[in-house]
Amino acid sequence: MLLKTRLFGKIEVKEEEIINFTKPILGFDNCRQYILIEKEAIFPTFWLQSVDNHGLAFPVVSPFSIDENYSIILRPHDLEDVQTKNIDDILILTLLVVPQKISSIRTNLRAPIIYNPVDKIAKQLILYEDKYPIYFYIMDNAN
Repeated sequence: MLLKTRLFGKIEVKEEEIINFTKPILGFDNCRQYILIEKEAIFPTFWLQSVDNHGLAFPVVSPFSIDENYSIILRPHDLEDVQTKNIDDILILTLLVVPQKISSIRTNLRAPIIYNPVDKIAKQLILYEDKYPIYFYIMDNAN
């Protein structure tokens, strides 16, 4: 299928590349299918490009590239939701917010996305403990 995107132009997408979210990303109820696009910027980033809304793309990053001690507890039902039994089979990503003021780039470490790249299934978690902030300013925490 040919996907016409706002940021990346026309992209040829194979059905097997489409990631299905078990629940939509918070605030984007009508978008459940995405593709993952790899781009390099200040640090390694990916883009979750919506298949349902061609104008919607989220920059995402591994939280481990931001905080090497990042850790979350995944419950059995979280793994079941992305159709795996092994935590080593999933990737964890967080959404980036990139405002005009580059020093205000932030990510939400309290709402990670768990992603099974083999079966192309993902889900956003909401961590209720306050171990990680909702607004983690990357430039303030850069080494």
